[in-house]
Amino acid sequence: MHKMGYLGPPGTFTEEALLHYNKELAREEIKEYKTIPEVIKAVGKEVEEGIVPVENSLEGSVSITLDLLAGNRELKIKGEVVIPIDHHLLALEGTNLENIQLIYSHSQAVAQCRKFLEEYLPGAEMELTYSTAQAAKIVAEKGDKTWGAIGTLRAAELYSLKVLKRDIHDYPCNYTRFIVLSPRGDTSPTGKDKTSIIFGIKDGPGALYQVLKEFALNQINLTKIESRPSKRNFGDYLFFVDFQGHMDNEEIKKALKAVGGNTVFLKILGSYPEAPLPL
Repeated sequence: MHKMGYLGPPGTFTEEALLHYNKELAREEIKEYKTIPEVIKAVGKEVEEGIVPVENSLEGSVSITLDLLAGNRELKIKGEVVIPIDHHLLALEGTNLENIQLIYSHSQAVAQCRKFLEEYLPGAEMELTYSTAQAAKIVAEKGDKTWGAIGTLRAAELYSLKVLKRDIHDYPCNYTRFIVLSPRGDTSPTGKDKTSIIFGIKDGPGALYQVLKEFALNQINLTKIESRPSKRNFGDYLFFVDFQGHMDNEEIKKALKAVGGNTVFLKILGSYPEAPLPL
């Protein structure tokens, strides 16, 4: 069994996050997958752990990651990594910006570079890929000088592509948060931890308030709250909440006990060290 799975091929932001999380891993201990669902499905079967993106500071949450976490009762979050995201326009040597007619990239990368694309490449078609590195690999392998890819500098190096334009993302404050999943997720308290939960509530006045007030009463700081359709009934939602602190802390134990009494479904995804924001 490999130690860790990630969204490949080599040159993705997920690979960068993986190497940031564990610099000691050898290449043969890592297994790449084409999609996020494949990574999550492999954890505990083909790999001991998996790392996947969960939210971006510009585009918000990665919906497929949240939906799969809600439907998986076995996996826990045991760590997180936050890395800066820099997008670059890549192409074959000899390609000029004005010749680009088709751009390959991941949907999130395209969305994060919308202003650049509208200003400099308004007529170019977009072809979506599973990852930015896959986009770079396609452009390198096909050899068409009217194609470009939005990707990383590492991808440009790996696939021998030219960097036509650097830093084409719309906003400089661009970060993506990745989570590390494992069947054994719980970690010991470090003094600077985060806990993630999912819950569902009965429809009714004040139902969500009855849950959230427990965090305020126990002086627990929420860092994220988001709703996603439960996929059972129209208007039925699940809530994803992150908050500071470890579930071994007494105030959090007290809050979670009260939350459990006000929900129809509660899953504790795990407590783990809170990742610092890169400088």
